[in-house]
Amino acid sequence: MCLTELIWYDLIFYRDCRSMKNQNEKGNPQSPIPWENILTSLEEGVVLLDQTGKVSFFNQAAEILTDLSASQALLKSYLHVFKRNPWLIDMVKKSRPPQQSSTRGEGDFVTQWGRQVLVNLTVSPLQDNHGRSLGSILLLHDLTRRKELEEDLKRSDLLATLGTLAVGLAHEIKNPLGGIKGAAQLLRRSLAQDSSLVEYADIMIREVNRVNLLIEQLLDLSRPAKLNLVPLNIHELLEDILLLERQPMEERKVGVRKYFDPSLPPIRGDRAQLTQVFLNLVKNALEAMDGQGCLTIITRIETDFHIREHGRERGKFIWVDIEDDGVGIKKENLSHIFSPFFTTKNNGTGLGLAICHRIIKEHGGLIRVESREGNGATFRVSLLVAD
Repeated sequence: MCLTELIWYDLIFYRDCRSMKNQNEKGNPQSPIPWENILTSLEEGVVLLDQTGKVSFFNQAAEILTDLSASQALLKSYLHVFKRNPWLIDMVKKSRPPQQSSTRGEGDFVTQWGRQVLVNLTVSPLQDNHGRSLGSILLLHDLTRRKELEEDLKRSDLLATLGTLAVGLAHEIKNPLGGIKGAAQLLRRSLAQDSSLVEYADIMIREVNRVNLLIEQLLDLSRPAKLNLVPLNIHELLEDILLLERQPMEERKVGVRKYFDPSLPPIRGDRAQLTQVFLNLVKNALEAMDGQGCLTIITRIETDFHIREHGRERGKFIWVDIEDDGVGIKKENLSHIFSPFFTTKNNGTGLGLAICHRIIKEHGGLIRVESREGNGATFRVSLLVAD
């Protein structure tokens, strides 16, 4: 039985039971759970429209997804409530007389604040036993997390392919590179009297070192890290990173705001690997601000999302947000930001964030980015709480 039928039968059952209550005091059936409680508890957004197209029910998940409160939506026409989403309005119209057909599709739902959420939408007509229209029901399922997991899987497949390629080519490339570097160093010594030729030799050596570094980073992506997982105080780790970057921040005249939750439990992590991640994120934030702005770091406990591992209790998470006041990231670049070799820097390799993504994934966490061009960027990192 589909959810629409379940809701309809629950409405009928609830009505019939209430009518029977006064007729038979002895042995009357136990009252079912009110349908409002059932729909409110669903993770999917549920919106009921009456015969006139006005919203008669708007559950909590729908409020979160649409950025609208129930009081703002109830008794309002669906044409007004969903005016930013013409594709959704077209689907609702098909569920109403004379068509009264069910439709399903995916699309970007635009909230009243302009936020876009990828949703799966099912619109079905509500009818009585005689086929007369009672309205429509909309079920909205947020696909954001599924999309993120699919992107993570694609990235992992790409990293595995690159890793195999890197391992195969590393030996063949590094040997001739070593010879080139050695020859350039000897050439530099013999040209010590000619500064212009020495400069050329220095360029050769520097570029060989850069290629070597690139190969090492590719190898880092290909081989699983040997994590030394221990309980860590995330605030101590972040304070150490801010201490390392204090001079660059003073030179760039960048301020720091810290909103640390003092009640956070220890996390489970490898100190060296996580230092690399957060140091990279802080450096990127400083470069994005280009000498002005404020770096904001926020820590908090995650209360709504858990992961259950086989044979263990549900794992809890903490989140670390790194926010900057920089130029932001273009919308078309957001989906590629953790992809290998993708960079917007003139001298970047495009491997820094890809390595960060791998490290956090191996820790069992998540790393996400939110940004609007011209309004800065926020990198969010989740990490498992220590047992």
